Amino acid sequence: MRIACVINQYPPNITAGLGRYVELITPYLARDDRVAVFTLNDGHQPVHERSDGVTVYRPLGRVLGAISRRRRLNRTRGAEFALLALNVVVSNWRYFLRLRRVARSERPDLVAVHDSTNFLCGLLCHYVLRLPVVFHVHTTEYGVAAQRTVNDPLNVFAAVERWLARISRRVVVATPEVRAELIAAGWNRSPIDVVCLGGTYEKVLADPAFDRDALRAGAVALRARLGIAADDPVLLFVGRIERQKGVYPLLEAMRTIAPAVPGLRLVIVGEGDDAGVARIVAETGLQGRVLTSGGFVDGRALLEFYEMADACVFPSLFEPFGLVATEAMALSRPTILGDGFSRIFLDDPDRPAVRFVRSADPADIARVVVEVMTDPELRRALGTRGERFVRESLSWSRAADETLAVYRVVLEGTPVRPVPPRSS
Repeated sequence: MRIACVINQYPPNITAGLGRYVELITPYLARDDRVAVFTLNDGHQPVHERSDGVTVYRPLGRVLGAISRRRRLNRTRGAEFALLALNVVVSNWRYFLRLRRVARSERPDLVAVHDSTNFLCGLLCHYVLRLPVVFHVHTTEYGVAAQRTVNDPLNVFAAVERWLARISRRVVVATPEVRAELIAAGWNRSPIDVVCLGGTYEKVLADPAFDRDALRAGAVALRARLGIAADDPVLLFVGRIERQKGVYPLLEAMRTIAPAVPGLRLVIVGEGDDAGVARIVAETGLQGRVLTSGGFVDGRALLEFYEMADACVFPSLFEPFGLVATEAMALSRPTILGDGFSRIFLDDPDRPAVRFVRSADPADIARVVVEVMTDPELRRALGTRGERFVRESLSWSRAADETLAVYRVVLEGTPVRPVPPRSS
């Protein structure tokens, strides 16, 4: 199969879970099939390259490219989100032009469009190039979710998403809950397939060279840099600092948590509304009890934050999957999730791998956090069960196989051009 993947992030341009998704699944998709990725350029990457068997095309416009080269745009700020959206639409047009220039015999058998932000390329590939389209929904925050991150009184996003879903041969989501949400919103024109993802640190932890002792030493050094004493408990939040991620109810819950758990520090890792966090901290008298990373953290630095934590809390109002859960659980961190997460993370209800809270209820968040932070046996049990669940139940190889199976169903009855073997 020749697969064209239209997605907004691709290594080394990783700023959220979508980037981690494509980084981890693409090598498996490209094992036996030809994969071409059409993605955004943050101003620092080559326009065209071939890496690890994957062809990558990153168009770069002069104006937006110049802005991106100076600094990374923050999608949680209105003006910068608008610039990013403009960049996506312009880039989509260039993806289409690139595909149109390709000889018919070399065009992809299928176009995989990831998220509705890439609607333009998906629609043009369907109507103009007559290529089969599969729509991967990684988030419902624009046009379907009850609480959305974009102010859209005319429901333009919802209309565009439904349009793209209608012309797609199939829709792919990561959890049964998202499938149910889409069906309830009237997405019943195309079959919806559930393909659960793997774990973010699957390859890292499986590497024989992974040194847990060195990671522990890095976490100790991180505590020192943040001014956290060795015996002070740490509660970790990782994610965009915005309403969808439940950070504001969490901060409200800290009014109750702080006096109940002496010495506890809430560490917030991510970018977004830092000013809002600072204002709430000042208003609630939580100075010194809430610390922030000051921006996006990835790679080894993020691993050290997880290793430093005594427990992790992600009270998201909704999560199409939530790779942060797999990160914390894979490192045996006791994990507390908002009810926006899928119940797949619960695993065995009688021996749960995580604890769930009502995301919009600060009192419920406080109750569960205090219970977990004051019960060492509960923390050990959650850490053990969570690590086992991620290791035994989540796999990127399986996710890729199931994704390719969906693509093959789409192409049943459609001649697929043979892919010549790669030269060694």
